[in-house]
Amino acid sequence: MSQIMSNLANASPEMLQYLSNTPAIPPPVGVQPNFIDPESRKLTQVVTTSVILGFMVIFFINRIYTKLFLMKRLTWDDATIVLAWFSCVAYYIGCTWGVERGRIGVHQWNISILQAASMDLLIPAYLISVLTPLTFLFLKSTFFILYLQLFELQNRLRIATWIGLGVTSLTYTILTILVFVYSTPKRGESWLAHQTTPNMHRQLQMSVPQSSIGLVIDLYILLIPIIGVYGLRMSTKRKVGVMLIFLSGLMACICSACSIYYRVVLDHTADTTWHLIPVNIATLSEMFVGMICACMPSAAYAARRENSTYQKLVRSLYSHFDSLKSSWNRSKYADSSRGSSQEEKAETTHPEPDVLKSTDRKYAQYFSLNDTSFNGVETQTNEKENGMLTNDSRIASSSSELSRNASREKTSAANMV
Repeated sequence: MSQIMSNLANASPEMLQYLSNTPAIPPPVGVQPNFIDPESRKLTQVVTTSVILGFMVIFFINRIYTKLFLMKRLTWDDATIVLAWFSCVAYYIGCTWGVERGRIGVHQWNISILQAASMDLLIPAYLISVLTPLTFLFLKSTFFILYLQLFELQNRLRIATWIGLGVTSLTYTILTILVFVYSTPKRGESWLAHQTTPNMHRQLQMSVPQSSIGLVIDLYILLIPIIGVYGLRMSTKRKVGVMLIFLSGLMACICSACSIYYRVVLDHTADTTWHLIPVNIATLSEMFVGMICACMPSAAYAARRENSTYQKLVRSLYSHFDSLKSSWNRSKYADSSRGSSQEEKAETTHPEPDVLKSTDRKYAQYFSLNDTSFNGVETQTNEKENGMLTNDSRIASSSSELSRNASREKTSAANMV
């Protein structure tokens, strides 16, 4: 295989035809190679990483705006994060170039040897390898420089930050040099022939240890601000709020752990182009989320600043919402007013029936109808009731007289006896 690759430039047309019809690795049993329209995972990588890139760009622009127009002060961490941003974008371009033009994301048995020798595959793979330690060098140094400003009055944290900055800078500088040396072809060596050299094999073996070192440094970066904020004299609510800003770095640690897992899988498979997609997604996510975390303090500062664009935007949205609410209330009141006026008209057109006409007169007092027009009716009723009482009294007096006469007769009869 290495002899074929080394002599590819001087290959005959028959040899080129053979290489264009031969897969890079043998396919599984019963699988037919497809060099024209093979299955690809490129859409998964492009969509996922592009969405996270969009959020990263928003937070980065916000940091630049905050430092230049609100704080009006630049520090060394601004320089390192700018370098990290350019490295992240270059890494994203390399990964996207590889999946769009270089067949990364395709099963390797669906890639012919001639397609595997394409510069659209070799150059993106080279950029991905070299830019990884360089990007993390700038990105993680940004956090330590920021901590030196935040915790300059706490001696222990300041010493821990200097130690972390020194170890990170030294480690990633050495890794960048080694990866560059192992991945770059020597003078007179072609890119294709370099893929089978011992140096390229050493570079591939550095993948998992490099990610493991990165995870340890990420956890160290996450731990320093938690200890620093916990020791400050402030309310518990405010401590929790500040810790949540730094705990956003936990997402970067998760991405770093996923990157280690997928790199281990990549080291134990021959289908490298297919399994490189989750490695790219995890690595890009770690970079982009790390950039977002580094810009998070600036976002918090801009949100609290009274005259910032965000405060003006919030006030504008609130006033707009308040005006919509007021107009809705006015329309609701107008509808209710129209409904009440219609009810008044209905009452005028159809008056309620007279209670005294539908109810017995003697129950008029329970309806509180004390109109003077009803006095004549009440007088007549009283007169009738008085007449009935006079007749009853006469009958009662006559009956008492009869009883007295009967008793007298009985008395006289008794005397006679």
